[in-house]
Amino acid sequence: MEITVAESKELYEQCLAIRKRVFVEEQDVPLDLEIDEHEDFSTHILLRDDTPLGTVRYRPLSKETIKVERMAVLPEARGMKLGRRLMEFVHEHARHYGYEKARLGAQTHAADFYEKLGYEIVSDEFEDAGIPHVYMERSL
Repeated sequence: MEITVAESKELYEQCLAIRKRVFVEEQDVPLDLEIDEHEDFSTHILLRDDTPLGTVRYRPLSKETIKVERMAVLPEARGMKLGRRLMEFVHEHARHYGYEKARLGAQTHAADFYEKLGYEIVSDEFEDAGIPHVYMERSL
């Protein structure tokens, strides 16, 4: 397994392919909502074995805080703790650049996963792309 920042167009396209499969095909999120105005300002992370298996991105919200977004692991790779590995990489990478806090909008069915990583729910439930979410935060 290799986790890397997707700094090339080829690696970024692999991240997008995972996101399209998980969010657009699996969860029916419209493509125009999935690919948004934050693409160019986000740090995209890719997890690969022989093939791309998972991705996540983050972007600065302030000098201290990042927003973690678009966490996706392909169906055939779920249950292998790859999501945890992606999140640990994000936390370490963001800490390295001086960030102190992470925020994310978790799909409500995934809130337990993020709680195990130290996140706390900080909002009421809301809808995003027709899917129930909650905001969660943790210190880095």
